Amino acid sequence: MEPISFASFSLASILASLPVNGEAVSKPTVTTHISPAIAGQWEIDLDSGITMTKEAQAKQAASKIEQGKIDEPKVGTGAEGGVLTQNEKRIVKVQPTSSKNQLTAKSTQCREIYNFAADNEMWAVSGKEWTYGRYLVTHRDEGLPIIALKTVYDNNEVDCSGNQVDQTGEALIAFLNHEGNKMQWCADPEGTECFMNFTRILP
Repeated sequence: MEPISFASFSLASILASLPVNGEAVSKPTVTTHISPAIAGQWEIDLDSGITMTKEAQAKQAASKIEQGKIDEPKVGTGAEGGVLTQNEKRIVKVQPTSSKNQLTAKSTQCREIYNFAADNEMWAVSGKEWTYGRYLVTHRDEGLPIIALKTVYDNNEVDCSGNQVDQTGEALIAFLNHEGNKMQWCADPEGTECFMNFTRILP
């Protein structure tokens, strides 16, 4: 007896899977997986003026007032010949730093690291806190794509800003403005009101 070749066995299995006369034909389902463009490791500086929410900026300004470190410009107004005038004076103090000082000084910046995996899983680290979740990026016909993120687990430790909040079960939906190694999460589809700015660290 002649052995059956692998090619003929494969052909036989394909032929057997075809419907016979009168049998309903089902629609084939093909699934594919495309790695999201944001897959990789990202960093966000929460102390950045661009990144901070209005509430956080207000708290920071209030603490500076209490410490006497307010850097508000002096604005003068008046009227000359019936025309309103306004001038502004700013004092800028530049402190030169050497690379040695930068290496030995302890960082007080609040930074969070976000890892977006290709399989739509996400984990983030901030101070002693770490969270795990799932994310999905949906592309729309017009405007920016949308990112939806749900936290599955939070270890409920203190983050780099000193807050301790269990975010387990919380969800976030934002418009995603992504180009190259920069990413922003925005409140509007045009990307004019963005509240978080990320920089890619690793692909």
